[in-house]
Amino acid sequence: MRRLILLLLLLAGPLSAAPKVASTIAPLNGLVAAIMQDVGEPAALVPSNQDPHGFSLRPSQISALGEADIVFAVGLGLEPWLARVAGDFITVNLADVASEALPARNFDLSARDDFDPHLWLDPGEMIPWELEITQRLIALDPENTAQYRANEFALLKTLVAAKERLEAIGARLNAANIRLIPSHDAYQYLERRLGVPSLGMLSDIAGTRAGARSLSRLGRLEGPVCLLESPEALAPASLLPQAPRARIDLNGSEIAGEPDFIARYYQNIAGALENCLAAG
Repeated sequence: MRRLILLLLLLAGPLSAAPKVASTIAPLNGLVAAIMQDVGEPAALVPSNQDPHGFSLRPSQISALGEADIVFAVGLGLEPWLARVAGDFITVNLADVASEALPARNFDLSARDDFDPHLWLDPGEMIPWELEITQRLIALDPENTAQYRANEFALLKTLVAAKERLEAIGARLNAANIRLIPSHDAYQYLERRLGVPSLGMLSDIAGTRAGARSLSRLGRLEGPVCLLESPEALAPASLLPQAPRARIDLNGSEIAGEPDFIARYYQNIAGALENCLAAG
């Protein structure tokens, strides 16, 4: 009987007007959209092809934010502009529920004073985000609890599968003794999920490029390595030209707004990492 009631609730669709929800970056918006499926549509604030660090809201976006009930953000300094927007909306910085925020790194891989905000590259870190988002939405919109819970369960299966696939790829990379060199210090949560260390980086969290000494050291490395790069931060063609490259779109710009964004986002990351093994 309880299952029948739940099914009827889901078939009936949303029972009340959805809360007005916004999120900052495309991967986060994909997560919120999956939880709100068949209830409402969150507004994405930062276009997927723009850097959220230096983003500036347009007047129309500031006006829309003023009407929002809740805004989901990453935190850790990724969206400094959000604090300057006046409004009665609730701001939820999801980095606050992360298992552990990692400090950004210097070129020698020592810790900096600021933190790396790119937690979403690890689907395991997205699981507590999903739970927090669901609880927040239910608190605002209890009448649609059944739909939020059903969406939460489906999304949880997607995230667990993505996490396990990355862990399996990491095991294969370690078995082949392949190490990583990221083009930008944005991948360490992915590195941690894979269980594969990086040997250095080509630019730090602030975008400062590695100097000649660091590049020379990386260029002389022996043993199998794979270069991690994004469309915005490509590794020089002259650096380790025989090494395979995994191109990972941090923001998922090509699939932003798609209904299956989360599944495809992590599938794309896994597919890119397979390139590291293909040349092994």
